[in-house]
Amino acid sequence: MEKIYGFVPIAIHDGKTAAFEAAARACHDAILPDMTGTQYYEWYLSADGRQAYVIEVYDDPAALALHGKMQNGRVAEVMAHADLSISFAGQVPDAVQDRMRQKLGHVDYLGPLAFGRMTDPAPHRVPPPGDERLCALAWFRPHEGQAERFRDLARQAYDQACALDPGTLGYEWFFDADSHCVALDVYRDPDAMQAHMRNCGPIMAQMLEIADARTILFGALPPEIEARLRPELGITRYPRRLHGIG
Repeated sequence: MEKIYGFVPIAIHDGKTAAFEAAARACHDAILPDMTGTQYYEWYLSADGRQAYVIEVYDDPAALALHGKMQNGRVAEVMAHADLSISFAGQVPDAVQDRMRQKLGHVDYLGPLAFGRMTDPAPHRVPPPGDERLCALAWFRPHEGQAERFRDLARQAYDQACALDPGTLGYEWFFDADSHCVALDVYRDPDAMQAHMRNCGPIMAQMLEIADARTILFGALPPEIEARLRPELGITRYPRRLHGIG
């Protein structure tokens, strides 16, 4: 199963953070009665409360349509307090992208799934307790002549994670026609993220030698890890998970 992935950066209007959070909570609560087909619907906030980000994963167009039906127009209230855009990845029908362009004016497509761990249908369920889920989005641009080598290393990292990282719940890799790459990681908790870094770090170091990269890391981290994530390393933080279902 190749799912529909949506990545939504949000710029909150000045002085509207509280109103935005209330509207975001209403969107989250609206889908709880039937989450069939929605794998992830994660909302994160920047430390200064001026930026937010949503990560969405759906089984197929029918699941996306159900999600929209459950929302019943509530996203319009979010858009009253913020500006947003969306980048799709995975198996996204043209009709879905066209509808979003009509609403937002512009939609990016990051490419089909090359390999990933989210292969099972998402059933309706009760969201797990706690607030320890972490997500990461990483963009890679291989250096000239290094696209094939980069893709081989990405596959090695994926195979390593599948073999050794049970706490890495999602490890999705997308490549566009120009061999630019985006990876989505989902970790059960900070311990799972650290285990992944230990297991796949040597391979990732090789990848970073042959590609330019930037990363967004979402969710709360222990202070000793947070202190190592300096902006000059190309890492942007959204430390507060507002809510989610993953």
